[in-house]
Amino acid sequence: MIKYSLVLLLLISNIAFGQDSAQTQYSINDSWIFFKDAAEKPVALTELGDREVEIVNLPHSFNTDDAIYGATSKTEGFYRGPVWYIRKVTVPSDYKNKELFVYFEGANQETDVFVNGQFAGNHIGGYTRFVFPISQFVEFDEAKESTDFEIAVRVDTTHNLDVPTLQADFTFYGGIYRDVLLLVEEKVHFNLEDHASNGIYIRTPSVSAQQAELDVDVQLKNSGTTDRNVRLETTIYGPDSQQVATFLSDLDLSAGEVLTAKPKIDPIENPQLWSTDTPNQYRLVCKVYDAETDQMLDEVMDSFGCRWFSFDADKGFFLNGEHLQLIGTCRHQDYVGLGNALPDYIHREDVLRMKEMGSNFLRIAHYPQDPAILELCDQLGILTTIETPIVDTITESEAFKQNCLNIHLEMMRQNYNHPSLIIWAYMNEVLLHPKYKGDKAKQKVYFEKVYDIAAALEAMTRKEDPYRYTMIPNHANLNIYKDNGLTDLPMIVGWNIYYGWYKGEFSDVKKMMTEFHEAVPDKPMIIAEYGAGADPRLHSLDPVRFDFTVEYATRFHEQYLKALTELPFVAGINVWNMADFGSVGRADTVPNINNKGLIGIDRKPKDVFLFYQAALLDEPFVGITAKGWGRRACVEDSVGQGICSMPVEVFSNQKELELFHNGVSLGKKNAGEFNKFIWDVPFSGGVNTLRAVCSTNSTVEDLAVVKIDVLPIKLDEFPLSGLALNCGDYRFFHDDKIDQAWLPEKAYADGSWGYVGGEVYKMPRTPRQQHGTSQPIKGTHCDPVYQTQRIGIQQYRFDVPPGMYEITLHFAELTGQMSKALPYELTDADDKKPSKAKNRVFTVNVNGKPVVQQISLARDYGSFRAVKIKTLATTQSGESLVIDFVPTKEEAVLNGIELNKKL
Repeated sequence: MIKYSLVLLLLISNIAFGQDSAQTQYSINDSWIFFKDAAEKPVALTELGDREVEIVNLPHSFNTDDAIYGATSKTEGFYRGPVWYIRKVTVPSDYKNKELFVYFEGANQETDVFVNGQFAGNHIGGYTRFVFPISQFVEFDEAKESTDFEIAVRVDTTHNLDVPTLQADFTFYGGIYRDVLLLVEEKVHFNLEDHASNGIYIRTPSVSAQQAELDVDVQLKNSGTTDRNVRLETTIYGPDSQQVATFLSDLDLSAGEVLTAKPKIDPIENPQLWSTDTPNQYRLVCKVYDAETDQMLDEVMDSFGCRWFSFDADKGFFLNGEHLQLIGTCRHQDYVGLGNALPDYIHREDVLRMKEMGSNFLRIAHYPQDPAILELCDQLGILTTIETPIVDTITESEAFKQNCLNIHLEMMRQNYNHPSLIIWAYMNEVLLHPKYKGDKAKQKVYFEKVYDIAAALEAMTRKEDPYRYTMIPNHANLNIYKDNGLTDLPMIVGWNIYYGWYKGEFSDVKKMMTEFHEAVPDKPMIIAEYGAGADPRLHSLDPVRFDFTVEYATRFHEQYLKALTELPFVAGINVWNMADFGSVGRADTVPNINNKGLIGIDRKPKDVFLFYQAALLDEPFVGITAKGWGRRACVEDSVGQGICSMPVEVFSNQKELELFHNGVSLGKKNAGEFNKFIWDVPFSGGVNTLRAVCSTNSTVEDLAVVKIDVLPIKLDEFPLSGLALNCGDYRFFHDDKIDQAWLPEKAYADGSWGYVGGEVYKMPRTPRQQHGTSQPIKGTHCDPVYQTQRIGIQQYRFDVPPGMYEITLHFAELTGQMSKALPYELTDADDKKPSKAKNRVFTVNVNGKPVVQQISLARDYGSFRAVKIKTLATTQSGESLVIDFVPTKEEAVLNGIELNKKL
């Protein structure tokens, strides 16, 4: 926030009276009229007519919900276009002698603001703040106590080649998705029109344990028509809120002048240093007074920290002269059901979770985020990097370049004073999809333009702020960035690496990063991204690359943290990502979600979050991973035993733990590699309780409850929970919408149950996908059930007791035309190639009786659509339930099967 005075709520016709302070600000978030319209001029509230409108409160995103414009649905694309927000504001008529501003913390991505139908200003860019003066458009009626005016805001997310971001692996939510404020100022005020900053820029050019020098610029503006003599009072308060010093400056301000004052400030002796462990903050308060009347005209407060830091290409990062390995995460700004329209509470909770994880480093990616993020990082001691939203590619136009420069400058001016901020970054993976692959001459020109924009951004950043570092995060293609000079420009080179996920193996990490360091030996290195997808519904006892199980992601991070922290030249690492986030066009186990987060988009922690807590926290910690797999099914170990043994992992920074299962000790264990303890737990059917306790401190413990269906090998007594089997899959699946546990398939054995014949389906031409498909499945939320299948299946047999059974067969045709390539889709290129659907035709017989005759999934339902068919069957004593799949054309397939006993 640019001011520190109280924020007041303003309803649609609320009036702010009795404001005696020099300035006032309050939110105008409530009761906006919202509608979708391509008109370029505003419509008055009285002229809306019968058009369909909504009344919404800000923050608001207009494409977060399936029922609106499908940003999170499985439809092909989502609305990108103009919308309107209109509301009435009522203010005291004596504001005529004030300066009124409307201040936006964020609206995506091009915004036009009108007041009483008159154009007040335009802003380009979806992630930085902006402000417009509006007094000239308000017609004050001094004969009345109050005055009304209308604000109309046109927000347009139409794809514009001159506006970054052009394409990216995250959803471009639209709307006024952060707070909007009405600011009331005197004619002389701190210049908030300098790119929506607060008008104060604090630098600490020289800091030591003995002394901290301050260099402060203060911008003042006189919007009046007469010259003014003013007095600037600059006061510093220490971390204990005690006044340190006050400095006075007499200034002359001509009418209409913007003046930058540089108050002479004595150094702070024996400063209380800002660090990750002791984030001490000083406050600088500036007040401006009329020199003749001594009336206070404006007041601004901002915080700063006394710290010094440096990066070394071989030794890493140093804070206040001490080596510190930077370890943390990246962050996107959306939340399930809200898109980007988050209340400040969620922003703050995210940062608090980072601290709870043990993070000391945050990459705010890939764009500036809500002011609450950096404010809390300052308070908690989390070092940060922030970046301009230039992602994947550029446009070779001068307009694109100028927009990039302006957005970057806004980002810097608005976030200049935060002590947690140490790096300005730009151009994430900008050569990931280089244009003109088939035309070397055009590509050369394109690469030169990328360098030209990068060089301009670098030069501007160094001039604006010579005391912080710069960085370009690149994807793991060393040569393309080095050959085009992008490793030469910034002070730090960032690398986004995914060995062991998209390609390669875990073991490649150390070797490749060493090669990168040797190729660019004079630049500090930060691993700006690394991660693996994890769907909390999927589990495996034998995980493999790209299977999206929680267990594989945990193995991935175990290996990465160990490898990267052993490389002294790696100054910092950022996990991709703190939380799952929306990415329209992604087609994994959860469509339109990038699920590489350590926690879900709903902020529920995954196993890997517990791993990092155990690895990074100093205070005692114990975390049982079974909390994330609290509903499951498995097959008993041996016939009639009713026990299913499964490993349970516990992460802890303690040396010895004891695990209790249903109150019975399973013994004490010492920590293994990666701060991990593993017990083989004999689960019984129903509710199982687990309690892990530190052997030396019984107050350090964790609890987990697991509800499990232990299914019999022989179905002499059919389980009341029934069977739900995922065909062609080795993973356990939990349908969290209805709390149903699915088992991986198993082969039939005499006297038991399972499949006969066939093989696991593997999508052709997709080397990273080990089984099944990554395509979204229409008509279901259980994509993993339908993304795998057994092809060429002959039978499913169940040796069951006599009775009536309900059989549910699950099918999906996994051949044919793939989903249309959406603007930000990141599936394998070959996945998008047109292919012809298999013309398979088959019949399903149950105990010799046809129940599904001559079904053709492609013909009858289309490709990649969930099909669920139920039927009933009875068995007599000694008779098995046999489901035959009889092909007429090509092979039969089955994706899943459920069996429940009715009578």
